[in-house]
Amino acid sequence: MGGAIADQLVGLDLPNHVKVAWWCFREAAEVHEHPAGMRGLARCLYNGRGVTEDPVQAAVWYQKAADLGDAASEAVLGDLILHGDARAGLAMDTVRGFALLHEAVEHGHGPALFLVAQCYLTGTGVEKDGAHALSLLSEVIAREDSSKADAQGAIAHCYATGNGVEVNTVQAAMWCQRAATGGCKQAIRFLPLILRCDFCGTTPARQVCDRCLKVRYCDAQCQRAHWNRETSPHKGHCRRAVEVSEAGTASGGSAS
Repeated sequence: MGGAIADQLVGLDLPNHVKVAWWCFREAAEVHEHPAGMRGLARCLYNGRGVTEDPVQAAVWYQKAADLGDAASEAVLGDLILHGDARAGLAMDTVRGFALLHEAVEHGHGPALFLVAQCYLTGTGVEKDGAHALSLLSEVIAREDSSKADAQGAIAHCYATGNGVEVNTVQAAMWCQRAATGGCKQAIRFLPLILRCDFCGTTPARQVCDRCLKVRYCDAQCQRAHWNRETSPHKGHCRRAVEVSEAGTASGGSAS
């Protein structure tokens, strides 16, 4: 077997350590049937690291590792199937993709939790449930996971759009700022939009309604205009928001 492998390595214009890594992964996968070796081999094949790129064969090895309960392989394969990957010969199957991601979480793969939360946010492969998605995103943040900033950005979007929670542009801006500080690229692009005035759209808007704490304004003039405008005045929304908040506090809950 060693000679055959050596023949395949000839002519590959890659660093020797990458070629050695591929050889080791292949040995672990084919000879010892080790799930982590299968996953490493799949990664090499998918990206063309140490061997000629072959995404279709990579998918085969990811599947073999997943069948043996390798959580990281379940997560990768689930993500590929969730969106479909023509290079790997994988048709989009949101239900199967979600199932694999969920299995990865059940088997202890932390990064897959963010992907599962995203599925609940969008209703991809599972019934849409924004409230449950928010709970999962909070868990991602509490774990200090590598997806923490992205989870903060997703929460910001929930508050901005009312997905699983009441619209609250103040909370949205706070979460977006945290996500941007953590390096979330989407949050960095979204922050100027989310900091805009709820009346005139100017950004950044620094003033917050001191009653409901849910909308932002450039200044008192915009706030007064929004409060009394003819169409959908803020005073009605503000009153209801305060009532909901007070009712939640009285029943032992906490306001957002």
